[in-house]
Amino acid sequence: MDIKSILRNIKRKGIVQTAAIYKNRKEYHIRKEEYRKTLAYNDNQYRNRPFLKLDTTAAKRAYLDVLFEKELALQKENKKQLNRYKREMKELYVKERIPQMYAEYSKLPVQEKVIFMENGNSPSPSSSYIAKQIKKQGCYRVVYSGLKIRQISQIEYFENALEFIKELATAKAVFLSTANDLLSQFDVRPETKVIQLWHGVGVFKKVGYSTVDNKNFGLDLKTRMEYNQYRNYDYVTIAAEEQSWIFEEAMNIPKDSGVIVPVGVSRTDVFYQEEYIQRAYQKLYRNFPQIKGKKIILYAPTFRGAVADAQAPNELDINAFAKNLSDDYVLIIKHHGLSQNVPPIPEHLENVFAFDLGKNKVLSIEALLAIADICITDYSSIAFEYAIMERPILFFAYDLEDYIDQRGLYYPYDEITPGPVCRTNQEMIDYIVHIEERFDKQEILDFKQKYVGACDGHATERTIALIES
Repeated sequence: MDIKSILRNIKRKGIVQTAAIYKNRKEYHIRKEEYRKTLAYNDNQYRNRPFLKLDTTAAKRAYLDVLFEKELALQKENKKQLNRYKREMKELYVKERIPQMYAEYSKLPVQEKVIFMENGNSPSPSSSYIAKQIKKQGCYRVVYSGLKIRQISQIEYFENALEFIKELATAKAVFLSTANDLLSQFDVRPETKVIQLWHGVGVFKKVGYSTVDNKNFGLDLKTRMEYNQYRNYDYVTIAAEEQSWIFEEAMNIPKDSGVIVPVGVSRTDVFYQEEYIQRAYQKLYRNFPQIKGKKIILYAPTFRGAVADAQAPNELDINAFAKNLSDDYVLIIKHHGLSQNVPPIPEHLENVFAFDLGKNKVLSIEALLAIADICITDYSSIAFEYAIMERPILFFAYDLEDYIDQRGLYYPYDEITPGPVCRTNQEMIDYIVHIEERFDKQEILDFKQKYVGACDGHATERTIALIES
């Protein structure tokens, strides 16, 4: 605050209030400078990457952990400053460092290796299944890159990205399962195939470029174009020709470009393997023997809100389900992996009637879909996967209008859903009680043929063949 500003404030607001303003601004600038230093904010610090010069792995780990703690603190105390910091870090790495790294290492010969890159830390189901098959064939060396987004500091995330780029530069192919902007600022060499597996078998809710006019969700057009998350794709594998238009729109891929290929979705192959299904039952009964002899209702909803603050829905009345259905059924709950504040199961029903298999990670979602007798979902792509099993699906859309306003859907919901759309718990319970006479299997068969017709148990072999196509 300069002298003129101080005198002006004294005249307008008095000495006491002016002193308070000066004190607050001084403290703010001290705190800001502290964060700049701790977060490696100024150019010299983060451009020189001081953590690479630390003497030991333990020292480097401690330094990076401190950065992450400070980022979390900024998230609560000064989100505007944190967003600026992230924006500058992204520009530095994505626009400068990553293209430089790729240009340097892509001068080397291509190796007989394929990479599976995940934004998080765990392989996606499709990545895991394809990697296993490639290893069996022995044609390529398999490399896995987990970037650990949102689990570590920005610096460490981008340093992980640089290691991925090194591997990518000499790879025969890279498999992705989510959108990512790391490849947005350079062209991948023609000898390398970039294959997007995507993480959903089908799509109800709008994603990518389909959300640019949505003020409540997604990125604006300028940001999407600046960091085009879907650049460099050679192939995007989908479950059926019917869904091509959705991925063309969502990823801004020209129609008839040959990029969108309906070869099926790899992870659905397990639904055609009786041995896999039997192993899933055995593992479930080994962990929860009290389930044996009961039919299984799987509740698998998507999250609500933005990805960074995803919330679990909290409208399922577990007590009512238990009161009406516990003689014949158990309820298995699997919330979306991003969901926070997952509602608890009533204590007297936990692991008696209702089982949280998001918390108890006994079985994958594919295994749960393979053994469920009934699936309840909402706007999740899980409905497309479960249709392959040709069993009843219920859609708990208590917030349909709000969800459409917030997120948007590709199809008229009531027209595409191959099962009852329920607004209340009682509607669902009543349908299940009378399921024998109400379930229309032909509706599921028609949906399966139209929307997941290429998921026939052989999607993995067709996907692997894309590497050499």
